[in-house]
Amino acid sequence: MDVIILGNGFEYVDLGLPSGTLWATCNVGASKPSDYGLYFQWGDTIGYTAGQVGNGDGKKQFSIDWIDYKWHLSGNKFGEKIKFKKYDTPGAKLELEDDAAHVHMGGDWHIPTPTQIQELLDNATNNWTTVDDVSGMKFTSENGKSIFIPAMGIVWEGCIDFCDSYGSIWSSMVSADHFDCGQCLDFHSGGAYLDDYDTLLFDGIS
Repeated sequence: MDVIILGNGFEYVDLGLPSGTLWATCNVGASKPSDYGLYFQWGDTIGYTAGQVGNGDGKKQFSIDWIDYKWHLSGNKFGEKIKFKKYDTPGAKLELEDDAAHVHMGGDWHIPTPTQIQELLDNATNNWTTVDDVSGMKFTSENGKSIFIPAMGIVWEGCIDFCDSYGSIWSSMVSADHFDCGQCLDFHSGGAYLDDYDTLLFDGIS
């Protein structure tokens, strides 16, 4: 994988992408590529382990609802049009102070933009595989170098769903159509694509 060590101790891979974007070898909070790392809501820098967000049987370890979302505006009610304190317009981009990758890793690290995710999809082949007995997607560029992102599933209603069969990492922008959805890289055994997801869901960040 030809890993290069950054000055602040985090590893990246140069996939030779047109923009020169360098991708981390691990999710935020992970110690190796096959580790799930931390789960985040879009725009929140507090990361949670799998054990903190849910134990797999639907019992919540903490509340997951709009009223508890960091950018929730007091007065919202379920079923009504959601209003946020910040990032309340379609296509809004995270500021670095709200960028979990930047907050946890420092330096020039940041959550990938939708453009950077699309560039990865356009310039690397994707192959569903296993690393350390963990399922996930391997992205291999034309220069032969690659990154592996584990299928960490998503968190909803107090449990991790689709673990080992589906993965998703946030981008730094909300949907161009719906500000209560964050753009993300989704992947499973059938392929990988840029998508929108409810900002309440907990995804990983690579």
